[in-house]
Order: sequence, then structure tokens, then C-alpha cells
Amino acid sequence: MRHSHRLVPLFVGLTLIAFTTGCSRSRAIDRSKVLEAENINQRQKMATYEEQIRQQHLAQDGAISREQQLRADLLAAKQQADAAGAARAQAQEARGRLVALQNDLRRSDGELAEVSRKYEDLLRQRQAPVVAPAPVVAKRGGATQVRGGGISPEAEAMRRDLQQQLASYGVRDLNVEVRRENGAERVAIVLPDAFKAGKATLAYNPRAVKAVVGVGKMIREHYPQSRIRVEGHTDSDPIRSSGWGTNENLSRARAEAVQSLLTNSGIDSNQVSTEGVGARRPLALGSSKRAKSRNRRVEIFITPRS
Repeated sequence: MRHSHRLVPLFVGLTLIAFTTGCSRSRAIDRSKVLEAENINQRQKMATYEEQIRQQHLAQDGAISREQQLRADLLAAKQQADAAGAARAQAQEARGRLVALQNDLRRSDGELAEVSRKYEDLLRQRQAPVVAPAPVVAKRGGATQVRGGGISPEAEAMRRDLQQQLASYGVRDLNVEVRRENGAERVAIVLPDAFKAGKATLAYNPRAVKAVVGVGKMIREHYPQSRIRVEGHTDSDPIRSSGWGTNENLSRARAEAVQSLLTNSGIDSNQVSTEGVGARRPLALGSSKRAKSRNRRVEIFITPRS
């Protein structure tokens, strides 16, 4: 019994020590868990901070890139504005030069028109019949000679007769004019600009074909024994793209086309001769459309056999 009383306090003490030790160990475990939870929380905060820092870096890089692009756009816009300003200045200068050139061209056209008018007046004075004063006519061996710039009565009579005869055949679009060359007079039936540029065929121009055929019928019935000469004329533009080579060749081909129509209308081919004059005998001076149109022509001369 005495021994049992001694063991009780010892057991109680050991129990208290064990309890105390167990409590300390429990508190240590709890503290460790708290620290671990705090550590996890800190790591999560650090990860969040790092993600936010990364996003800020990306935003900063984007802002820097946009700034650089804006600076480049601004520089390009400034260069375009400078170029546009220079272009406007050049355009303004070009408009000024254009206006000056247009004024020069108008003055040149006026001067050319005046020169052409004077030249054509001289041609008309040379070719048109003189009404007053009457020319002085002298007879020599049955032939009439004209002194001065007038047209002989014989040439004028033939001109009028041809004009009337052509009208009776329905040919009213052709002029009949008197040509004076080297003192001699010839009466010409004038086929005006009837060919396309660089061409020597009348197949596309039925009006001109009809007129030439009418001339052929008139010659066959009223001047059956006459000699017929067909002369082709061109303007002064050089031959560039067609195969004729020269204006003389082109004018000769046009004269031959008219010759073919005349012989097809019943005139003996031995009566008709041709010549290509080219641009050597212009009726109008200058390079205007009107002048070129007058110079592009075929002339038909009728010479009665004596």
C-alpha cells in the first residue's frame, strides 16, 4: 500500500508532462499549418503581382509601338503635305505657262489666218475672171491671147459650158475653175477632198464616185474627141504610215483611181492621161484643216482636139 501511494503522484506527473508535451506539439502543428497557408497566400499574391507586371510591360510596349507608328504617320503626312504644296506650286506654274502658250497660239492662228486670207485673195485674183476692166485681146493666127491678169473669153465660155453641162447630169458638187500656168489657161473640173488620209480609193465614197461617173458621161457625150488629163494633188503633210512613200506617189494613185472611173463610164483609155503633182501646186497656204482640204483634190482637164 505504501508503494501504491508513491506511484500515484508519479503517474500524475508523467501524465501532466505527456499532456503538456502533446499540447505543445499540437500548437506547433497548428502554427506550421498557419505558416504554410500564409506562404501559399504570399505565393499567390506574388504570382498576381508578376502577372500584373507582365501586363503592364505589354501595355507599355504597345504604347511605345503606337507612339512610334504615330510619329511615322506624322512624318509621312508632313512629307505628303510638302509634296502636295510643291505639286500645287508646279501646277500653278504649269497653268501659267499653258495660258501663255494658248495666248501665243491664238495670236499665231490669227496671223496665219490673215496670211492665208491674203494668199487666197491673190489666188482668186489670179484665177477668177475679170469683169472690169475688160482684158485687152489680140488675135494672132486665129488664137486669142490675153494681156494682163484676166481670163480669156474662150476659157470663160468653156468654164460656163462645163458648169452647165455638169448640172444637167446632176453633178453640182464640183467646181469648174480656170488655171493659169506659164501664161497658158486650162479649165479644171475640181474633185475636192474625197479620199481618206493616206488612201487612194473612192470605193467608200459613193457621192464622189457618182460625181466622177457623171463627169465621164458628160465628156463622152459632149466632148467625145477631147484629151483628158487627170492630176492628183495632196496637202503638204509628209507620208508616214502608208506604203506610198511620197505625196507624189499617193497623188498619182488617186489620179489613176479617177481615171479608172472615167474609162468605166465609157471614155476611151487612150484619151486619158494622169499625173501625180503631190503638194507642189497648193491652192491654199498654211496647215489649217480648211487649207489642207482645199489642197487635197483631183483636177480633170478637158482639151478639145483641134
